[in-house]
Amino acid sequence: MTAQTVSGHAPTDHTPHDADDPRWKQAGRAAWGRLSDRRYLPTFGTLATLAILLVVGQLRYSTDDRSFISARLFSNLFIDNSYLLVLAIGMTFVIISGGIDLSVGGVVALVGLVVAKLLLAGLPLPVVLVVGVLVGTAIGSLIGVMVQYFRIQPFIASLAGLFLARGLANMLGTTSIGIKDEGFASLASWKLKFGERPDIWYINLSMIVAFVVLLIAVYLLHYTRSGRTVYGLGAGDGGQAAALMGLRPGATKMWVYVISGTCAGIGGILFALYTKSGYNLSGVGMELDAIASVVIGGALLTGGVGYVLGTFAGVTLYGLILIVCTREGLDPWWNRILIGAILLGFVLLQRVLVAKRR
Repeated sequence: MTAQTVSGHAPTDHTPHDADDPRWKQAGRAAWGRLSDRRYLPTFGTLATLAILLVVGQLRYSTDDRSFISARLFSNLFIDNSYLLVLAIGMTFVIISGGIDLSVGGVVALVGLVVAKLLLAGLPLPVVLVVGVLVGTAIGSLIGVMVQYFRIQPFIASLAGLFLARGLANMLGTTSIGIKDEGFASLASWKLKFGERPDIWYINLSMIVAFVVLLIAVYLLHYTRSGRTVYGLGAGDGGQAAALMGLRPGATKMWVYVISGTCAGIGGILFALYTKSGYNLSGVGMELDAIASVVIGGALLTGGVGYVLGTFAGVTLYGLILIVCTREGLDPWWNRILIGAILLGFVLLQRVLVAKRR
């Protein structure tokens, strides 16, 4: 395995004349080497698609007194998709390691109901929030143990986690439970207002939490030893090369599912804040939305390639598609058709890139 595969970053080609060049030329040459790497093409495709949608939206939906591209647009987009961003971030770790996690949608439903039930029972809000996150961590840990220590395929292990979470959610209740707790309602309604009418935009608590998780994930995956191990796991050799380099692929294989489960727990709380309720049928298909966002953001389903910021771009594109479809007055199933078409295009692009690399 090359250093490129383990670290997730393209190596810089140093030639003898580098030392004689000005520093800015060396930096430019290194930057161009990264940009021309084929691994980045899916992410560039995501950004190009995002730019096209923004241009189309600007031309079609802008008026004399309001621009389509605005802080208000992105504020609404991330208020509506903060929980999905957190789910997709956790999924990024799993997919780069060469695995998959189908349990996150069920965990969202289970966490929402746990939060609703515990608040109804009178438990303090901080305790309830911690328990909600730990529910996701527990499901992720169970999947990680099955994958690492019992050698169960990630698809089967995470599917079992999905059935477990859904089953527990159904045990807790089969009707929607509104969350009336005053502290929870305050968290759900808290927001900072910016701008003046008609361009007022907001930052709410869910957005702040999602972006904090994003920054932590960028650091963990791209700037730590554990992050390099995640890329090494996705190289397709079971982590043997990573182990030879002194990394710990076994522990990391389990921890990626713990991270994904924890993110699912956080995402479940954010979704409960968004809907102010708990419901056993919440999150149906949400795991597929998270996987689609990660793949659209440039991660290979075979593992070893992917970026947290690429996932951020994938979630942004996903949310923008929903906004454009709403503006066009299209039926909801058009959302799935467009996202499916874009996902198919990115999967085909990835297939071509993998074939060329081989």
